[in-house]
Amino acid sequence: MRNFIKSNYNIYPKKIYKKDDKYFFFSNNEKIFILKTFKDEKYLNKIIDLSNNVYKAKINISTFLLNVKGKFYTKKDNYYILLLKYNDDSYNEITLDDININKTISNLQIDNYNLINSFENEIDELEKEITEYNKEFSIIQKSIDYFIGLSENGIQLLKTINLKEECLCHNIDIEKYNKYEFNNPFNLIKTNKMYDYANYFKYKFYNKTIDYEELYKLIINNNKEDLICFFSCMLYQKEYFTCVKDILSNIKEEKELSKYINEINNYKELIIYIKNTMNHISEIQQIEWID
Repeated sequence: MRNFIKSNYNIYPKKIYKKDDKYFFFSNNEKIFILKTFKDEKYLNKIIDLSNNVYKAKINISTFLLNVKGKFYTKKDNYYILLLKYNDDSYNEITLDDININKTISNLQIDNYNLINSFENEIDELEKEITEYNKEFSIIQKSIDYFIGLSENGIQLLKTINLKEECLCHNIDIEKYNKYEFNNPFNLIKTNKMYDYANYFKYKFYNKTIDYEELYKLIINNNKEDLICFFSCMLYQKEYFTCVKDILSNIKEEKELSKYINEINNYKELIIYIKNTMNHISEIQQIEWID
């Protein structure tokens, strides 16, 4: 790979490092990641254009490097290689300020991530898969109905509002919620801004660093429809479903679900706190079993 980078980018990495599933090297004190993808050129061009436009708007985003032919991707065998330069001067955790800044961009050419359709399709697909395994995964079988029930409440709430999906957001698994993934243009989506905020607070909750004052300020400074969307996204259990899919794909062991199952009562307390703080919203108060 070092020779490939030398001949195609005129960059001479002394050493290529690997951490988790990521490969990277340093050049002129800049951290550069090596990405391998089977996506087609049309998709890559859209992501590259998005990354460049976000960067021009002076928002922290990782950007792609040009090769010697003036292109942002290089064909290798039956896939493409891209070099992604990390432009953030901080490796700290994501903050609400990071998310707030990214809300300022709404006119970029990026496909909408429809929350209702995405949530419903994910549940439908999982339910079909689970029936094929019968009792093979006992922990999933015992827990999934609760998480689906919670999530379906969230979907029904979303259907009560005029859902605006026009903000730049991030589709990042809770277990990979870090600055690299946040600044990776492949993770950018256009949807409702509250989706980003909900994922932020879920990450903070599962890492036991949630700040209730920060949460309270978010709630009192947003309007009714935004708060219904936020509450809906907090009810939707995407992180649990992602873990289930990884288990069914033999990526994880079933015991990994304990991270979510063991926190059911604590998470319910968080939901009750949010519900009580939103006591002026009748649609949320109608979910009486959350008390």
